[in-house]
Amino acid sequence: MSVRSAVLILATLLPLAVGAQSAPAKTPAAPAASASQTFTYNDELHRDTVTFMLDGPLEVINGLSNQLKGSVTVQNSKASGRFTVPAKSIKTGNDLRDEDLLNDRWLDAEKTPDVIFEFKDVQLPEALEPNKPVKVQTKGNFTIRGVTREEPVEVTAVLFKESAETKNRAPGDLLRLRAKFRIPIEAYGMKRTKALILKVGEVADVAVDAWGSTQFKL
Repeated sequence: MSVRSAVLILATLLPLAVGAQSAPAKTPAAPAASASQTFTYNDELHRDTVTFMLDGPLEVINGLSNQLKGSVTVQNSKASGRFTVPAKSIKTGNDLRDEDLLNDRWLDAEKTPDVIFEFKDVQLPEALEPNKPVKVQTKGNFTIRGVTREEPVEVTAVLFKESAETKNRAPGDLLRLRAKFRIPIEAYGMKRTKALILKVGEVADVAVDAWGSTQFKL
């Protein structure tokens, strides 16, 4: 190899070698934050249900409301939310009893018109996947007639991605929630008189079945 050829080869390779040494190392990209989704509960057709049962020694009282409103936000496998039910929307099948339910000895609807349930940063046992139920044993804060207490709650959540079938229920992605909990009524200041002890149970067994949508608005 001639001297001239060797010089030409070195002149070609030297800048490549220097560039390789001086090129800064690439910084790994930061992981993307998990997407946040908010589901709003406000069905204009009033198909959501909140039911309760007071099982007394001599009488069983059942109640129903179809006016649940609220929202749930899911991010990083944690859920936070708030729901309200107007006290005046609760019906028991007896008009006189419904009026009594609203007075100041019971729900005190004039001063505290809503029953409220709130929870924050509840850790989901697994990520929400379409059509796969996720069951959660957790706690939330209930506010009834101005008294707030933490109570245990069992919740089953199912995510449905928008499809031709789900649009028959509502537009957008849907989150169905089914919940069960027990409310000790006297702990919230509702007193059973002697005349009611045999007719009104000590604990209200409550069940919720509600559908939230990413397209609903409060």
